[in-house]
Amino acid sequence: MKVDIAFLRNVALFADLSEEEMTAVSEMFREHKYKRNEIIFFEEDTGKYMYIVKDGRVKVSRLLPSGKEMILTFHEGGEYFGEMSFLDGGTTPATVTAVVPTSILSMGGREFSILLGNSKINMALIKVLCARCREAWAQIEVLTFHNADARIRTALYQLCQKRGVQTDNGIMISIHLTHKELADITGISRETATRVLNTLQSENILRVETRHFVVSDPEKLVDSLLFSETA
Repeated sequence: MKVDIAFLRNVALFADLSEEEMTAVSEMFREHKYKRNEIIFFEEDTGKYMYIVKDGRVKVSRLLPSGKEMILTFHEGGEYFGEMSFLDGGTTPATVTAVVPTSILSMGGREFSILLGNSKINMALIKVLCARCREAWAQIEVLTFHNADARIRTALYQLCQKRGVQTDNGIMISIHLTHKELADITGISRETATRVLNTLQSENILRVETRHFVVSDPEKLVDSLLFSETA
């Protein structure tokens, strides 16, 4: 199928391509639709495709030895994933699931190999891989805290940096996160996450507006991090 070029212009990987190059790329994709909670691919599957979220939202997660799910990140419209398996020939390091009804564009290995012949694509890939490394380091930073309050505060601060949108009331985290999803990002229980979020609301640091978290001042989240070893 031929994908809307205007949409592809908003995908970082293709932003610098010429009109002719963009037209060729738009013919390399197939579109698939996934229901809420449907698995797109499982952890340790052999990578066969690169994916772009056309609309909807997916979560990237791993199953810990304890059986608990750890959410690594979310991808929304215009964001892509799955390219690492093409680059190193390895299996996928996480399971990807549609959080809501989601449309995905997929590209196979042969088409991806053609893309790698374009220096502009290579430079864009390097930038994205660097960003993924920084995200991994940020996740590690959250998990180094033994205190639940510090984990939630640090995770919200990082989400403000990555997904924050300035509003009259502060920084709105642009993706909708449930208490359970935030708990799965930070490796704590949903009940503990709710307790910490309620405390932040009572301190007027956090508000919930139109199903989004709004942080009055992100710096207040990290100014008074608690380093206690208890959750």
